[in-house]
Amino acid sequence: MVNYNKHSCLERAQNLLLNGDDSMLRYACLEVRFCIEAITYEKLNAYSDHVPAKVFKKWQPNHALKMLLQFEPDADEDFSLCICPESELGKPTGNWTNMGEYRTFKLNWLNKNYNRLGSYLHMTQNSSSLIEDVGETDKIRKDLQEITCELERIINSDIIAATLSVRIQFKCQACNQLSVANETVLHKTNHAICINPRCGAEYHAAKEDNGSWKFKMIATSFKCLNCNTTSWLESRCLNIGTKFRCRSCGEVHQIIDGQWQYERESKFKKIGAQKN
Repeated sequence: MVNYNKHSCLERAQNLLLNGDDSMLRYACLEVRFCIEAITYEKLNAYSDHVPAKVFKKWQPNHALKMLLQFEPDADEDFSLCICPESELGKPTGNWTNMGEYRTFKLNWLNKNYNRLGSYLHMTQNSSSLIEDVGETDKIRKDLQEITCELERIINSDIIAATLSVRIQFKCQACNQLSVANETVLHKTNHAICINPRCGAEYHAAKEDNGSWKFKMIATSFKCLNCNTTSWLESRCLNIGTKFRCRSCGEVHQIIDGQWQYERESKFKKIGAQKN
């Protein structure tokens, strides 16, 4: 049985680079992609209790890491974890102990190299020869050496996956999937996105007086021209030419024009001053 954990994938890729000829470079690319996937999905396991398994299965590594940043804004940053006893609450004694180092790749690094490796898994189109030139193989080998070097650095980190944040769950109104957001991010942005890769509905988040969070999908209401039922359409979909259905009778509508209403800000300030 072939083992597809991060260590075995990287080891096979490095052996192909070291012992294989140029014809094996493409296979090394595949193993390196498997390694990147294994690292990414391993990090996501820290959230397995908060995200439905069927949602995990739909994610590609680049989308997975993007969603991971919604849970943990610093998930693509290296850090060292140190702990220290406190003489009293909030006052460390100064006797710090290093628990280890967390290493990972940046989202732009993942996007760039995962896609580059994928491009090497296809034959070059419009080639006048079926024989690959030396320049191309040298480039693939150089890229593989750089990528595997970075992956080895990440794999040898002490901390695999860590999460210290408070996570808030909410049910998406658009796809009915359970989603999750980082409370620290919600405090800063009041914004959340459905983690379902086939959805991505956007929400305004607000903390209520009782301490709970309320999520309101950013959408615009409309009245069906057939049955007069009031329904909604996500604001991100508002564009001339967009077609949408009434959620009650199924009648198809199309946006043919757009109109925004606005007033001078100074008008509101003057009215407020008069009321006071």
